[in-house]
Amino acid sequence: MTRSAGLRGLAMAVVATTALSLPIAPASAANPTREVPAAAAAAVPIAASEVRNYAWFNQKTDSDMHGGLVGHVSRLINAAPAGATLSLTLYFFNRQEIVDALRGAAARGVRVRIVINGSQVGTAHHTALKSIPNVRLVTCGERRSDGQSTRGCVSTRTGAAPLNNPPLLHDKFMTISSVRLAGGGTARNVLYVSSANLDHYRAYENALTISHAGLYNTYLGYFNDLVRYGSSGRTSPNYGRTTTVGTHRVYTFPRREAAGRTPGSASNDPIVSLLKSTNCSGGTRIDLANFRIQRAAVVKELKAARSRGCQVRIVTGATSGRPHDAGPPMKALVDLARAMPVHLCGYTDAGGIPMHEKFMIIRRGGQSTLYTGSHNLTYRALRQNDENILALRNHPLAAPFQQRFEQHHSTCLPYQPPANAGSTIDGEDAG
Repeated sequence: MTRSAGLRGLAMAVVATTALSLPIAPASAANPTREVPAAAAAAVPIAASEVRNYAWFNQKTDSDMHGGLVGHVSRLINAAPAGATLSLTLYFFNRQEIVDALRGAAARGVRVRIVINGSQVGTAHHTALKSIPNVRLVTCGERRSDGQSTRGCVSTRTGAAPLNNPPLLHDKFMTISSVRLAGGGTARNVLYVSSANLDHYRAYENALTISHAGLYNTYLGYFNDLVRYGSSGRTSPNYGRTTTVGTHRVYTFPRREAAGRTPGSASNDPIVSLLKSTNCSGGTRIDLANFRIQRAAVVKELKAARSRGCQVRIVTGATSGRPHDAGPPMKALVDLARAMPVHLCGYTDAGGIPMHEKFMIIRRGGQSTLYTGSHNLTYRALRQNDENILALRNHPLAAPFQQRFEQHHSTCLPYQPPANAGSTIDGEDAG
């Protein structure tokens, strides 16, 4: 892929811990049920650099903006040997390469388990996954007439705004118990976490892959819960929890507000809590890149942190809570943009590319925490969806994510809300 000079320099500087993927040729989505040749059954070793502290980012110039990511995920799947366990979540899915890789893994004796959102029911690729022998496929919900799912895996919660849309399985992660490495050896406890769906969507995205027993086990436990709820029909609208793994953390969702509080409140919102507790002395920096910024309480704490002396920089990818920005701007985003610069990498008449990433970096002196995963700053993500955030404390992957933020912040233009856009932040927008 094409990279800026700064990104090339960063890749060289962290070559021992981080790799940036190269693009692959776009693949056809046709014939999703074709068989994989028997020769594909053997595990194909993967480079160690793609397993241990690997970061992937795409560029606008990539002809297939998810192609590099799909290639990376395919290589991970292809490297899983017989006897390994592979657990994959899918929100929106239409990549033939992944179907082929999963079919080959199952054929060679990998235990393959997939949880997929109900919106995919009836699609050619969902049908293809169901046709693979020896694969456990759990579908959370059914496809509605509007193309959405009837539920997430753990919640069916709907209601008045801001919860008027149904829940989703919105996770985009995979765990593999072991993969073969090029040159010999095996990497165990492999965890992949991304902002991107395995589809053909044109957007700025990120992904990381690490080998870490504690984080692997936490995500595996979360996946097992998705399977249990999704296959049994049970619900848990306050399922979410925060798990500490050494110096790192994993946040899962949905999280219900406390009794007597409204869904649009700050109640039980971990992003609000961590922003509120951020010490702004000593030049603390908060760099936030999130596709949708809708939650009024999060905006309030970003403004408060800036008032306390934190340097706060914001990049977002959409102004509306509706698909393709086909709606009025979100009230909280308008309020934020009128308080501080907000840079927008979003849909434009000139063919602008939305920033679909969901990460934040908080730095103070030599300390940093990278937060990344599937979680948009919407009410749906907080109160209804199956979502995850991975928080890595003082981790080498913070460096390439910081470089990515700088790239967006320097190239995406400040957002100017329409003069007639309301700034009342009542938390009533759709998720």
